[in-house]
Amino acid sequence: MASGGQHAPQNSDSEVRSFRCPGKSSDESLGEMALRCPLPPRPWNVSLSAAIQKSFSEACLRDALRLRAPSWTRSVRGGMLARPAAGPDPAAARGPPAAPSTQPPVPSPPRLMQKTWGGFPDQRRLLAYLTQAQGREARLWRGGQLQQAEICEAFREVVLWLLSVENIFDFSQTTFNLALTIFSRLIVSVKIKKHLLHCVTVTSLRLATKVNEEEELIPRIKDFIKHYGSGYSPNELLRMELAILDRLHWDLYIGTPLDFLSIFHALVVLGWPHVKELMPQRNPSLHVASLTRQLQHCMAGHQLLQFKGSTLALVIITLELERLMPDCCTPISDLLKKAQVGIGQWNRCKELVKEQLASL
Repeated sequence: MASGGQHAPQNSDSEVRSFRCPGKSSDESLGEMALRCPLPPRPWNVSLSAAIQKSFSEACLRDALRLRAPSWTRSVRGGMLARPAAGPDPAAARGPPAAPSTQPPVPSPPRLMQKTWGGFPDQRRLLAYLTQAQGREARLWRGGQLQQAEICEAFREVVLWLLSVENIFDFSQTTFNLALTIFSRLIVSVKIKKHLLHCVTVTSLRLATKVNEEEELIPRIKDFIKHYGSGYSPNELLRMELAILDRLHWDLYIGTPLDFLSIFHALVVLGWPHVKELMPQRNPSLHVASLTRQLQHCMAGHQLLQFKGSTLALVIITLELERLMPDCCTPISDLLKKAQVGIGQWNRCKELVKEQLASL
């Protein structure tokens, strides 16, 4: 958190260094990390020198002069932004408007984006997305089992709670899936006490919201806490955010299982268009929504934490293909090759997914 000014003294340098020390974090629980995490200074405690304030103001003014005028017709969640208060009309100074032209309107040129049936990107672009997501996953994924066997059932309960709680803020499924991915990455890499699982889950959702949702749609922290965690204070959630970010090295941009599910589904629809005829209501979007529910239910199974998100998504897709096309193995073998998943690992994950889906 670089800043041009001097921060008000809160913690000594030794305290900050001890919190960042890699040697101590391995045996330290997340709750202890959160308690010792220094909060950022309040805005009114940050002082800038006069020279910095002057140069900062001039820079902001130069950038503001280059901005275009705002559009007052941009829709926001079904509504319209209010127009500014009435004032002198600049058009009046330019005289009466010109007579309307009798020429037909010229259509705007089409967007130069390669698309195919159903609005999906072409296969080459999908494979590029897949390669990018696989690279992020390979860089950040650390598989493993839960370090504490006693919290296995609590892990399942808190994940299912997050998926069942009313979504009053209208967060996207991508946000919830990223929250589960953050939580899963965390729980296999650090000790978390059972009574902190709910707080860590809520904080993971808060971080995912900041990453995925539009800034104007992110709820205030008091409203967020009121709905998801009435027993926490804003400072407690902020300390937990900083502790989670520190443990994950401030990098939340990992390929989520839902990213891979969407890519695999699009590849199947493009490569084998007749699959659409077998889908419920012949609607790919409804089909993906149904598979997303299965995927996120499986993310509550602690035994599946040992598999990458791409492997889990691949198993969900291939199980559905086996149901829709029991006599056709070509799409499954093609996806296995593109996902770079071994047949042995795929079979082990598939058996665990079947067990997990039996409780859906």
